Amino acid sequence: MTLTESEQHAPVDAVVERLNDPAVAASLVTLLDNAEFLSTLVLGLGGFVARGETIMDAVADGVQEFKAAGGGQAELPSPAELTELASQLGAAAPALSRVLESPMVEPETIDLLGTLSKAATAGMANAEANETKVAGIRGALKALKDPDVQRGLGVLIEVSRSLGQQVARTK
Repeated sequence: MTLTESEQHAPVDAVVERLNDPAVAASLVTLLDNAEFLSTLVLGLGGFVARGETIMDAVADGVQEFKAAGGGQAELPSPAELTELASQLGAAAPALSRVLESPMVEPETIDLLGTLSKAATAGMANAEANETKVAGIRGALKALKDPDVQRGLGVLIEVSRSLGQQVARTK
């Protein structure tokens, strides 16, 4: 059975008629203005749906651990609070995507940040416990005899050099 020409154009005519409605046209403009956000949202929801069972298992395990830790008495968020949280997460999706695609989440970067955090924490504790002070150039020169200080300054110099090169590339 073949369609007549008028039957073939009926869906197109229906779309044109809908586009003539100002409310429909305005809604389409809004969708087009937010196409990048909608794309990110759809991709995120697709990933969520694809891993839904795993995510729900993890949530269930988390709830069980929360209850086991005595957190069961805490008040759960209301649907309105959850909706607001979901809205904020949706608004943050482009930034989260940029972070996840950046070198900030590479294992080497995370390991380096862990090392820096441990060093800063231990250094602060040692400085407070030992009341470490460097008075003048003689004190600085004396500190330079310590192999750990030499290594640390070497790292700082190389990081400064790399930072300068990165800044020059962005100009």
